[in-house]
Amino acid sequence: MPLCLLSFAAFLCGAKVTSETIRPWKDDLREKNYAPSTINACLAALNGFFCFCGWTDCRARFLKIQRRLFRDSRQELTRGEYERLVAAAEATGDRGLALLIETICSTGIRVSEVQYITVEAAKNGKTEIALKGKIRTILLPSKLCRKLLKFAARQKPPPARSFAPKAASPCRDIKFGRK
Repeated sequence: MPLCLLSFAAFLCGAKVTSETIRPWKDDLREKNYAPSTINACLAALNGFFCFCGWTDCRARFLKIQRRLFRDSRQELTRGEYERLVAAAEATGDRGLALLIETICSTGIRVSEVQYITVEAAKNGKTEIALKGKIRTILLPSKLCRKLLKFAARQKPPPARSFAPKAASPCRDIKFGRK
């Protein structure tokens, strides 16, 4: 974050560094419409520099940011949009894509987590997902499990493991399709 330090130095215009000069710089960053997380990153860089210099009396306080627990509703699919997507996939004869959409929407998993939806998971009705340093259990609706197992049984050759596309990992056996 050397740019943050340079920005602070430019803001000072040669003035002495004090705890009182930090707040106006922070306000200036807010006026320039920097995101609060970016401002906090700049303040962290500034605090690290102050610590390195031994200026413990010049510590910047971070902005308090409330975490968003829910996504913006404008980014979510409506029930009608979801049904149209599934219907469009089935209309083109791509049952794998339709099941992929159903799986993502009914479980809330990320696209990168589709690899954990395996034949074994469909039989058990749940899967363990280990990504981004977290392990979480995803419950699969029984109706979805039945559809996935029926889809797997119709594949040639029968799948040994996963419903995800082969391109994503070497252990994939059932192809939803690469879209």
